[in-house]
Amino acid sequence: MFGIEIPALQILNTFGFFVAISIAGAFWSMSAEMRRRTELGQFQSVEVKTIVGAAYPWTDYLLNGFFAFVFGYKILYLMFNGEETFVPQEHIFTSEGNFLLGLLSVLIVLGWRYYSDKKQRLPEPNIESNTHSAEWHMGNITTVALISGFVGAKLFHILENPSGLSLTSILDAFFSTGGWTFYGGLVCGAAGVLMYCYRKGISLLRMLDAGGPAMMLSYGIGRFGCQFSGDGDWGIANTAPNPFSWLPDWAWSYRYPHNVLGGQTGGFAPEGMIPIAGCEGDYCYELAVPVYPTPLYEALLGLSLFFILWKVLRFKIQAPGKLFAWYMVFAGAERFVVESIREHGDSLYKIGSVSFSQAQLISILLMMAGTLWLLKKQQSETIKSA
Repeated sequence: MFGIEIPALQILNTFGFFVAISIAGAFWSMSAEMRRRTELGQFQSVEVKTIVGAAYPWTDYLLNGFFAFVFGYKILYLMFNGEETFVPQEHIFTSEGNFLLGLLSVLIVLGWRYYSDKKQRLPEPNIESNTHSAEWHMGNITTVALISGFVGAKLFHILENPSGLSLTSILDAFFSTGGWTFYGGLVCGAAGVLMYCYRKGISLLRMLDAGGPAMMLSYGIGRFGCQFSGDGDWGIANTAPNPFSWLPDWAWSYRYPHNVLGGQTGGFAPEGMIPIAGCEGDYCYELAVPVYPTPLYEALLGLSLFFILWKVLRFKIQAPGKLFAWYMVFAGAERFVVESIREHGDSLYKIGSVSFSQAQLISILLMMAGTLWLLKKQQSETIKSA
């Protein structure tokens, strides 16, 4: 963007950067909604008792030391490796690292932790009780969603091409930096969060209502990552002239120059791509035939639907679960429409002569479930009013 090259920032993928922003956006949205719903009495407040002035337990030092070593050994190693041909993303899931950087990180973190520990100690520790809104759970909810969502996103991606499954291909795909499926992360991430809420006695329907807008916001932001990185999640070929004078040509038909799939190519053009004239180094390819920029469409649709859920429906809808039903209808309809112009490659399921993508199947199920849910809620409200 600014023409400045900082080698250490190679560790930050464009897609990963937007994923981080999408997680932050979802955290903000869901936290705000849980605060609001706690004030409305839909969630119970959380009373937290803490011991003030006591020495930190040894487990605190152990965990901080462990994560500090991992950060120095792996992250700093990936950031500051001086080799010109070094590509950080190719070394993430390896045992490679720098022991001295790991040890230095441990010494710094534990030294600061010990200083903080001594500073906060009191001659007589005491117990304090504080009341928080249900937002207090968001730290745990985010952790659960990340872990279960990661597994689901990888698993669903692997299952997109069931004919090519083998133990080796599964392990290779699972521990690669690419290959993610949104619906896999959505389904498994939501399942993990609901299990946590069930164990904590939190209303599952209310939690779904709080999470619906957050997931839509996260989806919209994340799709910008697909668009700007050019991760292959684009549309079918589109060589038709732009019919809209107000729409930029690149928003109608785009070649995705410098896309991530045309990165470390070893001197040969990836299939369907051509070299960019005058470009040297990495990511010097673009699509030979322009395509619909479907990630851009999904990003804009996702943010628009979030606006409707956030600014309109969440204040009008009172029945538990009804807001999430609308989310399912919106999410399913949006994806189903875009799938009609999206490139699928060979990741299609077939029943007889009918071919369909995994996303199309899940979109239909989401729309059906959401519609049935809304009809049932409407029927119940009609009976009560009568």
